[in-house]
Amino acid sequence: MTSVLSIDGLVVRYGSFTALHGISASFSGGALGLLGPNGAGKSSMLRSILGLVAPAAGTVKVLGEDTRTAGARLRRRIGYMPERDAYIGGVSGVRGLAQLAELCGFHHDDAMLRAHDVLHFVGLGEERYRDVATFSVGMRQRYKLAAALVHDPDVLFLDEPTNGLDPQNRMRMLGLAERVSKEHGIHLILASHLLPDVERLCNEVWVLDQGVMKQTGSLADLTAAARGAKRVRIAIEHVFSFRQAAELEGLQVEAGQIPGELVLSHAEKIVHPQDVFQLAQGSNTPILGIRDAARSLEDAFLEALEQK
Repeated sequence: MTSVLSIDGLVVRYGSFTALHGISASFSGGALGLLGPNGAGKSSMLRSILGLVAPAAGTVKVLGEDTRTAGARLRRRIGYMPERDAYIGGVSGVRGLAQLAELCGFHHDDAMLRAHDVLHFVGLGEERYRDVATFSVGMRQRYKLAAALVHDPDVLFLDEPTNGLDPQNRMRMLGLAERVSKEHGIHLILASHLLPDVERLCNEVWVLDQGVMKQTGSLADLTAAARGAKRVRIAIEHVFSFRQAAELEGLQVEAGQIPGELVLSHAEKIVHPQDVFQLAQGSNTPILGIRDAARSLEDAFLEALEQK
C-alpha cells in the first residue's frame, strides 16, 4: 500500500540554522497530527513537503511520488491552509475562490459553481459577495480552508487552523476538518501545538521538538498505557487493605474513575499483572478486573519531549 507521506533523512536549513535534523517517518493515511511546541519545526516540515522550502538533504514522497520531480502534478492533489492570512484583497470571497479554481484547471463556469459550493460548506454562503478583507478572524480562517479545498484535493495540510480563534469558532473549524476527513475521505495532515485539536482529529501522531522527531505512532498506542501502570478493579470493601499492601511494596496508588478502581504505577518499572495478583493474594483481595491504564495525549506528549 502506498504511503500518503513518506520522509527519509529530511534536513531543512535557513542559513546556518538547522530547522529539521534528518527526520524520517511514514504516514499510511487517515489524519496525522504534527505535534510540538512553537519552534519545533512543524511549519518547516510542511513547507518542505509542499516544495516551498528546498531541503538541504533527504527525500519526501507524497502519495508515492517524489516532491522534487512531481511537484506540479502533486500540487493538483494537495490542499494547503497556511497559518497566516492568504487572500486577494479587493475582490469578493466567491470571485477570489473562483480564480483559484481556474488556476487549478477548472473551466470558468465550473470554477464559479465550485467556489459557491465550497463557501456554503464552510458556512460563508451568505457572505460570499463581501470583500475578504472585511471578514472577521474566524471567517478568514474558514475562507482559507475553503481555498485549500476548492480544487478537491486528496490530501489537506492544515497549519495551526484554530490559531487566534475564540472557543465557538475553534469548535466550528474542528468540526469542518472532521467532516473533511470522515465524510469526504480526504487525508489530513495537521500541524498544531494544541493537544485537544490533535486528539480530536487525528489517528496518528508525530511529536517534534527542536527539529528532532521524538515519537511516532498511532494515537491509540501513544495513549495506551501510562508507563506500565495498571487499572485494577476490586470490591469497595477491600480498597483500603489492598491500597495499604500496594503502598508497602513501593507502588503509587491513585483512585480510579469509578468506585472500587485503583491505578497502580511505579516510577521506575512496569507494573505486571502477576505483581497485582501477588498483592491481591497477600491482602486477601478478589480481583474483579485489570487492564492497562490509559493516559492522556498530554502525558504522552510530555513523556516524548523528555526523551533524549
